[in-house]
Amino acid sequence: MLRIYFQCFENAAIASRQYAMQYPQRSHFSRKVFSRLARRLRETGNVQPIQVPRRIRRTRIEENIINVLAYVQYDPTLSTRNISNDLGLPRTIVHEILQENKMHPYHIVLHQALKDTDYDNRLNHCHWVLNMIRENPNFLSLILWTDEATFSSAGGVNLHNMHYWSEQNPHWMRQVEHQNRWSLNVWCGIVEGKILGPHFFDQTLNGERFLEFLNVFLPPLLEDVSLETRRNMWFQLDGCPAHYNRNVREHLDEQYPNRIIGRGSLFPWPARSPDLTCLDFYLWGRLKDMVFQEKPTTRENMMERIRNAIRSLSRAEIEAAVFSTATRLNKCIENDGRHFEHL
Repeated sequence: MLRIYFQCFENAAIASRQYAMQYPQRSHFSRKVFSRLARRLRETGNVQPIQVPRRIRRTRIEENIINVLAYVQYDPTLSTRNISNDLGLPRTIVHEILQENKMHPYHIVLHQALKDTDYDNRLNHCHWVLNMIRENPNFLSLILWTDEATFSSAGGVNLHNMHYWSEQNPHWMRQVEHQNRWSLNVWCGIVEGKILGPHFFDQTLNGERFLEFLNVFLPPLLEDVSLETRRNMWFQLDGCPAHYNRNVREHLDEQYPNRIIGRGSLFPWPARSPDLTCLDFYLWGRLKDMVFQEKPTTRENMMERIRNAIRSLSRAEIEAAVFSTATRLNKCIENDGRHFEHL
């Protein structure tokens, strides 16, 4: 910031614009911040934040503003509590300074890695679904969205307290590795604003067990779905090996002729696209937030928590999540098939 300021002959307004052009992914500060930073360098010979003794309450003076902004510039992952403790400022003052300077606590985003060949497949799928929505605005509610998820005794990553203070979204992401002690493999479906299931697989899912589920367990789950919807229902599933089993595909072709959205069908599901199905971007995260508020004690305890969590979800909430898929499809197209949830 100081280098650009002096290169611009100490013109703070020009320096502010030049800094924003050279570093578009960083926080952008007003001209006042540049002039104050230069003045502090001349007066103290130091550009580092001034350490204030703990527990000394200070008003929101210019020096505090510069110190708080310098802290998040130096380490954007600092919490307001840490900044408050180090500077001796009330947390409310720290929050006000960050908010007035348009800083937002962006949360970490975990995302599925994409391959170069995935972009066109995702775009083709998005364009096709949007065309179907234009022909029938209720098309999304006619799709039986299906998926399986693992609920492990180890729980999940708590994203609530992980944030990155920045004026612009830094697209902060982190890879995770799950280590399961014991787990449940859960199937759920969403259609017509209802959640079907849960159904628990006692063993590793394969083609034979999934076909058994389709023949034996799925029909009772569909009894609450209207006859009109069942007649026109599309079946969506991702491309896991159990779904791609030959007997499974033959069964689905017979039950849902030309109405399958999945691997190897006339309307293929794009690989590695959990951000386009409401079970992945909505349901599983919603359920795990509720189930893992306290650590489950046994498999039976976890199963009951999952059932209770599903019963607590309203139809309005579920329908809102389903119809938000259209917005996601448009976002995916705008970003050329790449990740869009950070936009």
